[in-house]
Amino acid sequence: HRDLHSFPTRRSSDLRNRGAAELKATLDHLAQSIQELAGWRARLRHEAEADLLRLALEIARRVVRREIAVDPDALRGLVTAALEKLQGQDIARVKVHPSHTALLAACLKQAPGGNTVEVVADPSREPGAVIFETARGNLDASVDTQLREIERGLVDRLRKQP
Repeated sequence: HRDLHSFPTRRSSDLRNRGAAELKATLDHLAQSIQELAGWRARLRHEAEADLLRLALEIARRVVRREIAVDPDALRGLVTAALEKLQGQDIARVKVHPSHTALLAACLKQAPGGNTVEVVADPSREPGAVIFETARGNLDASVDTQLREIERGLVDRLRKQP
């Protein structure tokens, strides 16, 4: 009589163990899938942030170029900022797009020592390009150069985010 009762108990115990093992395997697989999805989500978010950054900078580039073409004060702001960076340095010449030579010459006349600076019309330069040549080297105060510096800083910041 004891043998009959022990057989079903052993079998149900085996079934319970096998069921528990299958459930654990399924839960482990589910946990791994959830981790992979979380990783994909983070990657997709990071890629989307990088794409949005590039889009925003391209929009800024177009807006600033248009602003420089329409408003002389925008170019004057670039020149003023560059002159502040170059304080104390002798500027030999400034290369700009031909459409900006008169405005740049007028800006330089207002700056201390700016009367001696040669303004060179360089048709190879895009509107908004301003290259200051000094004895120590050149300073590229162009819109595109400044936007590239901003982009590098923002891209570096994105890379450092987890």
